[in-house]
Amino acid sequence: MIDQEAIVQTLSTNHFGKKVFSFDSIDSTNTFAKNVERIIAPHGTVVIAEEQTAGRGRLQRNWRSTKGENLLFTVILYPEFDMEKIVLLPFVGSLAVVDAIETVTGLTATCKWPNDVLINSKKICGMLLESSSGSAGIERIVLGIGVNVNQIEFSEELVGKASSLRIESGNNVDRIRLLQSILEALELRYHQLSSFPPVQILNDWKMKALLFGKKILVLEHECSFTATAIDVAEDGSLIIETGEGEKRNLFAGDVSLAYE
Repeated sequence: MIDQEAIVQTLSTNHFGKKVFSFDSIDSTNTFAKNVERIIAPHGTVVIAEEQTAGRGRLQRNWRSTKGENLLFTVILYPEFDMEKIVLLPFVGSLAVVDAIETVTGLTATCKWPNDVLINSKKICGMLLESSSGSAGIERIVLGIGVNVNQIEFSEELVGKASSLRIESGNNVDRIRLLQSILEALELRYHQLSSFPPVQILNDWKMKALLFGKKILVLEHECSFTATAIDVAEDGSLIIETGEGEKRNLFAGDVSLAYE
């Protein structure tokens, strides 16, 4: 089990990761994070596990991970900004992971809308954001992050689609150091979103994305079609142009480069 003290000892953040709940096995770090009492889980609390028995990703997909080889964790956030910025938290998360991967491994990582991280066009990291609301609106965001770190074997359906930092770099990666780097980058990016206009985060994200101007395959409501990725709007939606020349905003769904 990942040692809580090892995480906190040399962590250079103000809030993120200063409180940690660590588990050998749990159903879902997001589920725990949504239900833990706020009084014992302040802003930036991390819930981490070596194994999830009911891990999940976007679009109700299962998230499978070899026990003890990857990073499976959730960060609890109590945002004090409005919905205009809350919708951009997926971009904050993916940018933070890219920042950390490049810092720790030297590998070049890229972002895929809305919140995946790729290396050599293969998925390295996925995220799931969930929220809970009260009378004043959204009160808690849980940002679940799964990073393939040292896993070297994947199921047949994922071969060629997913990879790990170990496979891509040829070396084992220190999971504690990577986690610390992600938390440090995440706190910086969160502050950036909180303190500056949303366009700054979006511009940084677009610099790390490879979609724009390219043909993509869009999966939306169980239907698929090809389009061209044009831009990302300030509300986080993907602006696409269909084959018929119609421009529209994509708010949910999944995309991949059309040649993949």
